This record gives sequence, C-alpha cells and structure tokens, in this order.
Amino acid sequence: MQQPEKIVILTAKVHPHICGVGDYSINLATYCQTQLNINIDLIVEQGCQASSEPITVLPYVESWSKPGLQKLFTFLDAHNVETVILQYTPWLYSPKGFVPDLLQFWKQCAKRFKTLLIAHETYSWFLKYPGTWVLGILQQYALRQLVRSSDRVFSGSEPYLYRLKRLSNHPENVHYLPIPNNIPLQHLSPNHKQELRQKIGILPEGIVLTLFGCVGSIWHPWISALDSCLLEKKYPVVWLLLGNAQSLSLPFQNPVIRPGYLSQTEFSHYLQFSDLMLMPHEFGISAKRGSLMSALEHGIPVIGTDGILTDSFFRKLPSIVLSPDRNYSKFEQQVLNSLTQLPSLHQLAQCTQDYYKQHLSWSVVTQTLLPYLQNCSLC
Repeated sequence: MQQPEKIVILTAKVHPHICGVGDYSINLATYCQTQLNINIDLIVEQGCQASSEPITVLPYVESWSKPGLQKLFTFLDAHNVETVILQYTPWLYSPKGFVPDLLQFWKQCAKRFKTLLIAHETYSWFLKYPGTWVLGILQQYALRQLVRSSDRVFSGSEPYLYRLKRLSNHPENVHYLPIPNNIPLQHLSPNHKQELRQKIGILPEGIVLTLFGCVGSIWHPWISALDSCLLEKKYPVVWLLLGNAQSLSLPFQNPVIRPGYLSQTEFSHYLQFSDLMLMPHEFGISAKRGSLMSALEHGIPVIGTDGILTDSFFRKLPSIVLSPDRNYSKFEQQVLNSLTQLPSLHQLAQCTQDYYKQHLSWSVVTQTLLPYLQNCSLC
C-alpha cells in the first residue's frame, strides 16, 4: 500500500462507480494540485479503481462500520497524516442514510488530525413526507456530531449553510464552498456544433430541451404535460436526457435522445447542443446540484423552480428563469416565453458564465480552501 500524502480526502466511491461526490473529490484534489501545488490523496472503499495519475486514489476502506473505521484510523495515524477532509451526505456511506460508527470515528480524528467537513447534503426532514420524520431526526443528530468534531465546515448551498451554522458551537467556522461543474467546458465552434447536431439527427430548426442529473426530485407530471403542450403547439422540440435523467421513463411524444455513456469531452459537446435546460425540481433549484453548475459554465439558459432550497443569487442571474415551486402553469408559460426569446437568453447566459467564473468555479474553491490547507493555526 502506497504511503498517503499529509492531506487526504475520505469519500465512499469513485470509478468504476457512478458517484457525483466521488467526481467532486477527484476534481478537488486535481485542482488543488494544479492550481495550488498542494497534493491531496483520496482514500475510498475497496473495489474502487486505484490510481496514481492525475492524483492518487487508495482503495483501502473495508467497511464504514466500527472495525473498518478503526483500521482506517490506525492507517491514517501510522502514516502521519495531518489533515483529513470528510465528504458527507447522509447516504454516502450507507443506503440506510445513517452511519452511527462514523460519528465516533470522526470524533477520534478530531483529537489527532485537522478535520475539515464538506457537507453536500444535510438531512432529509419534510413535514409532507412522514417517512422522513424519524430518519431526518437521526440524520440531524449525526450531522450535529460531525459538525462539532470538525475544525472547519463547508457547504455549497445557502440553505444548508444556515442549517450547519445552527448546529455548530462555532458558526464562524462554517463557510460557503461552491460545488462547481464537474464537466470541463470544451468549446465547440458554431460550425462544429451544427455538424454534431446533424450527426445525431437533430434538424437545423430543432429546439433541444435538456434534462440532466437527479430525476428523483423532478416533477415528472410537469415534463409529461409540457411534452404534450409543445407537441400540440407544434414546436420542433427534441428532448436530450443526460446522466441519471436517461433513466426517466415517461411516455414522451416528442423525439428523445439518450446518448448513453459519454466521455467528459463528449458530455461537454452534448451540453452545448442544448437550447434550454429544464429543472422543475421539488423544493427548487439549488447550487448543490452539479448539473445546474454545468449549465451555468456551458452558457445554457435554465428554466427552473424557486423553492425552499433555492439559493438567493439565482434570482438575480439573467439567464435563469424561475417559477414558483408547485405552480405548473407558471412554469409552462415561462418555457413558452423563453422559446420565443432564445437568442437574447443565450446572450444573457454569457453574463451568467462570468458570474460562475468569478464566484462558483474551481479556482474559487481552491482559493477558499487554501488558508485551511496551508496553515494549521487557522483551524
């Protein structure tokens, strides 16, 4: 087993598994190396693919239960690791959404290492869903313990940041850290874009509506109703389903493209085919969604919902159009209006790209973390 660096990231899964947090972790380590000249290794579950380029991935963790975590702590201690970064969502380390042994492990880490917690999700407790009531309370308890055992805590969501500050004994140690796009922008020329559209069967007048990422929170009936509406009004639309959205099993009446697995370059090219990205998410669009960040960096206008998880800055970005959560008629009207204004919306998307670059990109992430990776006295 290769000796790890002084700074390590703990996360559950990377390639060959599909895991957005794993992708984020690899990008975080890679950008810290290229932009800051700081080396960070990943320690993940056994069964993941080991790697030494561009960053080191060590598939070491046998399990996230007490024996596996004790072995992991001994490994970190024996190799003089100084800083441990824990990636966290309630379901990342167990399909049950709650890992009690992780709390004691992290408390033990806090006594030996500098501990940084990056919370991609917090807890799921919704009044309208009774099934979340008990589990949500357990997840809130777990998160409180993890936060209070962390020297610094980070989150890429304004609503989550508020939750984390309430759980912390030192809210001044809770910081905003963006969750940027995981798919680097690979620019296409207008001619190349038209050639590729034609190659996959999109007519010159075709309007590409994209669904990308998590489908669990999308209002499925809205997509079906909008599909029927656009067919009735004879809009030449094509649905482009990317990532997990390819699993969406709705009776589409307009043409649908499901491209399957794409390399990062191919993924970026497909995103650039898009005329609009639709994100009618229950509880609203959120900056914790990498799919949304991909739309911003790739200059795609977004039509989404405004709910309790929506970050305030989205309401000010010119190429993001929001309708109230649970109001389909308003969402439909926003889409229809936007289809008549595509050229101007795409021009406005350039301003949104500039905002992304200045406030949400990987360079912002690395510069935010730099003081806590360089200087132990700041933690």
